[in-house]
Amino acid sequence: MVFANSNWETHDFQVKMLDWSAARGSRLAFTCRNCRRKFCNFTVLSQGAWAADADGRALDDAVSIRWLAEKCPRLPSAGDDKDRERLRGAIPQ
Repeated sequence: MVFANSNWETHDFQVKMLDWSAARGSRLAFTCRNCRRKFCNFTVLSQGAWAADADGRALDDAVSIRWLAEKCPRLPSAGDDKDRERLRGAIPQ
């Protein structure tokens, strides 16, 4: 796996395959059982993980960078709920 980040290892992940393509491989969703943060990555394309909402849509890059840099907060937070509304490419309101 492409996750050399020790913060990644602080999460207790449940892993689910969301879909598959010949070019990118399987898209996997990693959902932490403690904090409920979700990340996705492709098995063939080594572009790293990104934060995702409940439907697997990519969150804003700033959210991904922050979540990947943080250790598991151990509990869901209200701030994460706001982050999940920040989809990548969405126009801020």
